[in-house]
Amino acid sequence: MNDPIPRREFLRRTAGLGAVLAGAAALPRLLAEIAAAPAAPADLGIAEGTDYFADTLKAVELVGGIRRFVRPGARVGILLNAPRWWTKPGSFTSPEVGLAIVKLCADAGAREIVTIMDPPGGYWARAARAGDLRTELALVRANPGGWTEVAIDRGKVLKRAEVSQALLACDVFINVPISKNHEGTGFSGCLKNFMGACAGKTNRFFHTGSGAAGEYADVAFLSQCIADVNLVRKPDLCICDSTEFLITNGPAGPGEIRRARQVVAGTDPVAVDAYACTLLGLRPADVAMIAMAAAHGIGQTDTSTLAVRKATV
Repeated sequence: MNDPIPRREFLRRTAGLGAVLAGAAALPRLLAEIAAAPAAPADLGIAEGTDYFADTLKAVELVGGIRRFVRPGARVGILLNAPRWWTKPGSFTSPEVGLAIVKLCADAGAREIVTIMDPPGGYWARAARAGDLRTELALVRANPGGWTEVAIDRGKVLKRAEVSQALLACDVFINVPISKNHEGTGFSGCLKNFMGACAGKTNRFFHTGSGAAGEYADVAFLSQCIADVNLVRKPDLCICDSTEFLITNGPAGPGEIRRARQVVAGTDPVAVDAYACTLLGLRPADVAMIAMAAAHGIGQTDTSTLAVRKATV
């Protein structure tokens, strides 16, 4: 026969049992709260779909949302890969992607949005929702002009560069390239797009500074210059248009178009390029400027070590 349990011990045991039962009853609610909690920002956010405006919104959401980067009253500089002289399909950042960024920045309370490289006239109007976002587009300002020469102490071949004052003056720098083929470097993305913030004199040095004859006669030198100039200022956010892009005859086209229908967002321009170049059938190791930028510590090429989130829109 079992010995009777003292009253004090009985109360202690039943109290413990009650706590366990209460915890079990609360478990579904706890799991629901965990499921509802926002996920940690991804290192790379990749959104795929046929609505490139919506893809852009989703890609930025995956990396923590625009308010992670843009504070109320901020002056935002956006570097679109959409110069006036690139008009062929697949050669320039989609207006749908650009307009989504304008909306995001406006929603976050940006004071103004400056185009570091001004797009061609009518660029914004080509986006389907432009008519609905006139208030947001009113925040967009053309580059006021001016260049500043900066020292690049860690540059291997590029020690000084003239860069846009708008790049240096903005509170938030958003790099908005299109991923595409490039006749010289093989690939153009975030790192290559930085040349759009440089003066013509600096860009000419990229192509001819080694003394080699021909614009792309010394790709290694050009690639190192691109890696070096990316030391001037790292983007706060990269949003790469990988929707429809040239896979031949880049950067200006005309050429063969691939439709990956993806927008890639992240804070690391090296990692964004390392992923985006694979959409052209390249490996990061195939693109010298990616490895050179990684060697500078600007970012990393191994995306397998990163938190990558993908979504279909």
